[in-house]
Order: sequence, then C-alpha cells, then structure tokens
Amino acid sequence: MKSYILAFFFFLTLCISVQAQQENTQAEKFQKLKRRDAKGVEDLKFKPEEITHINFSRRRFKEFPIDLLKCTNIEELTLSFNEIPTIPDGISSLKKLKRLLISNNKISSIPNSINSLPELELLDISSNPISSLPDFSGMQNLKVLNISDLNLTSIPKSILGLESLNDLNISNLQLTSFPELSQLKKLHSLGIDGSRLSELPAGIEKLILLRTFSASNNGLTTIPKALLELPALRNLTLSKNKIKTLPSEIKNSTTLFSIDLSANQLTTVPKELFSLITLQSLNLSGNQIKSLPNDIPENSILRELDLSYNSMTQLSPSLWKCKSLTQLSIESNLLTTLPNGISALQYLNTLSIGKNPLESIPIKEIMTMQSLRDIGIVSRKEIDRRREEGKVQKIKEPNSKPELKNGK
Repeated sequence: MKSYILAFFFFLTLCISVQAQQENTQAEKFQKLKRRDAKGVEDLKFKPEEITHINFSRRRFKEFPIDLLKCTNIEELTLSFNEIPTIPDGISSLKKLKRLLISNNKISSIPNSINSLPELELLDISSNPISSLPDFSGMQNLKVLNISDLNLTSIPKSILGLESLNDLNISNLQLTSFPELSQLKKLHSLGIDGSRLSELPAGIEKLILLRTFSASNNGLTTIPKALLELPALRNLTLSKNKIKTLPSEIKNSTTLFSIDLSANQLTTVPKELFSLITLQSLNLSGNQIKSLPNDIPENSILRELDLSYNSMTQLSPSLWKCKSLTQLSIESNLLTTLPNGISALQYLNTLSIGKNPLESIPIKEIMTMQSLRDIGIVSRKEIDRRREEGKVQKIKEPNSKPELKNGK
C-alpha cells in the first residue's frame, strides 16, 4: 500500500513540475514578444506606449526628440553621441525607465526631475559640459553611475548615499577635494582616473566588496597597503602614475587576477610579484625596468605578461618558469639575445620581441613551439642583411624603376 501512495505522490510532483516549466516557458515567450524597439523617430508616433527600448545613438540629433516622452513604458533609452543640449523636465514621466545613456552630447545641466525615476538602475551622463548635478537621493535602485569627464568641481552628497551602487566612474572631473567613499559599501567597481591624486581617497579601505579599481593618470608614488588588503580586489589598474617601487605587502594580494602598472617609474620587479596565486595578467610596459629577478619561482597561473618599452639588456632564464604564459611581449627593450629554454612555454601563442638590437635568438627552440602562432621578430643582423641586399640590388639595377604597390 505504501508503495502505491509513494508512486502517486511522485507522479503528482512530476505533473506539477512539468506544468510549472510550461508556465515559465510561456511567460518567457510573452516577455520576448512584449519587447518593442523603436528604429526611428517615426516609430514614436505609432503606439508609443508599446515601445520598451530605444537606441538613437549617433543620429546627429541637435534636440531631444520630444515624442520620446510619450513612451511611458520605455525601459531603456540610449541617446549617446549626439549634439543634444538639454534634457526636458518631462523625462520624469518615464517612470519605468531602468537604463538611461546620454553620454557624449552637449548637455550642460540635468533637470531635477530626473530624481523622479525610481526604477533607474543605470545612468551614464559622461562626457558632457555639465558643471552641477541635481539631487539623486530618489534613485535608490541605481546600481551603475558614470559621471566621468564632466566639469564638476564637487560630487553631490546624495550620490555618496546611494547604498545600492555597484559601479561608479568619477574619472576626469575638476574636483577641488576628494570625497569620503566609505558609505558606498556595495561598490564592485570604482574608476577615479585622471583625478590629480597623490594619494588614494579616504575610506577606500572599507570597500570590502570592491573587485575592480582603476586610478590611472594620477600622481600616485606608491601602492597603499590598504588597497592591497581589500579582500575581493581582482583587477587593479594604476597605469600612468609615478610609482617607483612596489611594497612588500603585494605578496599578500591573494585575490588579484590582473595588474596594470604600465607607464610608471619602476626600475626593479620583486620576485614576489610572480608568486601571486591568482594573477593571470601583468602589464609592466613603459617603465624603466633594467632586469628581472634571477630567481623567479615556478608559476603555472600567469597567462599574459607585457614587459615592452623598458630598459632590459638581458632576460633571466628563470622567466621560462612561467610555463602557462600564452602572451609575452618584450619588444622595445635593449635585448641582444634570448636565453635558451624558451620552449618550456608550451602554451605560448603570441611572442613580441621586435625593436630590440637582437644578435641571436634560439630559433630552433622557437620552431618547436607548437602553440606559437604570432611571432614579431626582427633581429639586428636580419636588418643589416636586408640593407646590404638592398644596396647590392641598386648597384646591379641602377636604371630600374621602383616597384609600385598593388602591381600598378
């Protein structure tokens, strides 16, 4: 008897599950049918209340298309890369708007009515001549905010109180002082490039969920210990600063996935940088590095390494211990030779070693590397050989006409 009852309940559960899946499938189909995109301004005049998505970027608009305000069910509006000077107050009628992108226009001010868009999740007003912002406190669902490249001299306190914010870009502003950021505890990404900073803003050590941080093109001279101790940090970009040395604490950065320290003033690289257990991408190009450590440890994590545009005269053979490298750039240095053992990089598919005064390279080894697909190699001897051949050719054929491209 019990077996019959169990079988009955199993069959009933199965039927309910199948019915639920069918209902979900029907709901998904309905949602797909419900979406309606406007392809042009003329579409706004036919049942505008049915339009949910509008992308009018790069249309050379010189005015805000006023018929847009009739699209009361719109969820996403993109007007980027136009020449729109103003946003009308009536934008507050778009109560269901979730994504608003109006970057790269000629907008000088944002109306206060924008604060009446409670469903807004993404707002991009970057690259406009905006000198002041309205109150944003009504946008408690805002998760992504880009106010970079404006004429702002200060950041409104209402923005610093948006507790739901995940992604904030406040790069290239005209700030006279930098705000405290500790209230934005849900931030996952923060961009403060081009902010004339000599030190990081206060409160950054409290952003324990921060995964991506970019502060390039500033005046930083070192990497603060507090930044390296952020428990969730994965992507760190500090290019175009004045960093001369790396702190010993960098060896404790066990979450970093990528580091960009290009265009700084580094002269040495600590071997601990190659010991980070999660680091897959490292950019050290455009520094003043003269040599690498002789005792680089075994590394099976690092995938991309850029050492181009430095002052290295030789490479340490221990670099070949980074056996998982897929991309390696050492171009534009002072290298005259490459050490043997490069064939240990069995996954390497891109090797850039051009613009070096190379006199010899382990060509036999390189030819055995099965994964290698893209090689940028021009040795000094090869250049000299080609020059000599060119001179001989000119002597043999003094009256020959120059060869034209494309056979013309």
